[in-house]
Amino acid sequence: MAVNLAVSADALRAPEPARLRSWYAVCASQALGPGQVRTFDLGGHERVLFRTARGQVHALAAHCPHLGAHLGRGAVVGEHLRCPLHHLGFDGRGACHAAPGTGERLPRPSQRAFPVVERHGLILLFNGPVVLAPPPEVGVPGLCWRAGAPVTVDCAWQPIVANAFDIEHLRAVHRRELRDEPRVERVDPFTLRLRYTSRVTGGAPADRMMKALSGDHIRVTLTLYGGTLLSVESDLGRTRSALLAGLSPAPGGTSVLLSFAAPPSPVPGLTRARLALSRWLYTAFLRRDLSVLAGMRLRTDAARQDPVLRPLLDFLAQLPGAPDDAHD
Repeated sequence: MAVNLAVSADALRAPEPARLRSWYAVCASQALGPGQVRTFDLGGHERVLFRTARGQVHALAAHCPHLGAHLGRGAVVGEHLRCPLHHLGFDGRGACHAAPGTGERLPRPSQRAFPVVERHGLILLFNGPVVLAPPPEVGVPGLCWRAGAPVTVDCAWQPIVANAFDIEHLRAVHRRELRDEPRVERVDPFTLRLRYTSRVTGGAPADRMMKALSGDHIRVTLTLYGGTLLSVESDLGRTRSALLAGLSPAPGGTSVLLSFAAPPSPVPGLTRARLALSRWLYTAFLRRDLSVLAGMRLRTDAARQDPVLRPLLDFLAQLPGAPDDAHD
């Protein structure tokens, strides 16, 4: 199957990633401890995340509804986030529970809150007041997850997504050959899935390890959630692993936050080794894309001639954008 990587005019009209009404990977779960506050910029629209004393994570619009102080400079007090200017206290729903310094004459303002969950080693935030699709469930239950550091790729989000679905690129750059025809499935309006089985043609250390672990039959399930989250599940026969990648806009390109998974082990210390192996194999695979994607722009309508990229372009074109009132 020859694939000419390109994008249609319809796909170019898809919402920019900062405006997609979808789940975004904000940070690793371990990066936000109890009592801590972090700010996440989503295309110029800031969100403040905080973890309460009981360990719950919440997300609010960044500027206090009273006089506009930045809540990222506030403090967590028990289960509330306290504004640094007048010490207004907001819970995870944005309700104001304490208003010292404003006087009883003023009504207590409410703050815009955003849905947030912890899943697969990441904190996921939905860009809108109402969740349109549930957060992803990746891999078999019971996998252990560990997130890495974000990496900025010097291109827009469309080349990264299209790269994952580009079968010819899989052959040319990643040294894999298909053992069967790829199968594309539109799971629902927010989820697109690609399945294939490949064999190894490369000779790098990571290639040889994959070949040994899989018996040279690598069964891959790739799922795109809302245009902003991309999972890869690899069934190697002897073991299984998974990867979840979160895409969000960043200065100079697109930030990619990765979380890696591996099966747990009853042997002390072996789970950590399995996670390290999963991370090494996926990182070695994805590192080949960094120089290829740098500066890339998607062009022409030729991708519509390809049976894998065509449904991807249709999927991207119909993704819903966040309403204007979902931002600040």
